Amino acid sequence: MKGNNTKKLAIYGLFIALIFLLGLTNLGYIRLSFAAITTVHIPVIIGAFVLGVKGGAVLGFFFGLTSLIQCFMAPDAIAAIVLGTGSESGFGFYNVLLIITIIFIPRILAGVLSAIAYRALSKIDKTEVFAMGAAAVTGTLTNTVLLLGGLCLLASEQTAAAFGVGTTAKALFAAILGVVTTNGIAEAIAAVIIGVAVGKAVSVYLKRHPLEKNV
Repeated sequence: MKGNNTKKLAIYGLFIALIFLLGLTNLGYIRLSFAAITTVHIPVIIGAFVLGVKGGAVLGFFFGLTSLIQCFMAPDAIAAIVLGTGSESGFGFYNVLLIITIIFIPRILAGVLSAIAYRALSKIDKTEVFAMGAAAVTGTLTNTVLLLGGLCLLASEQTAAAFGVGTTAKALFAAILGVVTTNGIAEAIAAVIIGVAVGKAVSVYLKRHPLEKNV
């Protein structure tokens, strides 16, 4: 039992270190004018395969933490919205709400839903390839859609200004849809390719050196 716990902690540490390496360097964010194409979600997704729902949530939290740190290190339009930079009211309780709902919740749910999708599909997919691929898409789109959806619902005027579009719901929805179909698809493709390749390698290793079942 002690050996399993030590191995589990080591795996947590490895994935958290990867998240910080990607999240706090240019490796994790390919920056565009408004947002960034993210690769930090990939170790969260792969970690969710290994560590389950709890692990996915923990890794998603650290993903969110690196995103919050990036808001201060390399502020972009989203950082300005979330932190209230340049607004008349400045930083306040509402910005804390935005940090929780836009920075942390999408990341945590990306890990959780990746784990759920993988576990459900791996029961019928013995190769695990489809299960990992579908879970990677699930995690990626969860992060992208919830983040942009949160901005649209909770900070529509600021988001419309950042996109340079009108404040009508139709114009903002079109802009959001454009980001989802470009950034989201690119991120999903990267997550599937890397997630399946690395996930399969990790799966083979853990079948030979298993962790305890209830992770």
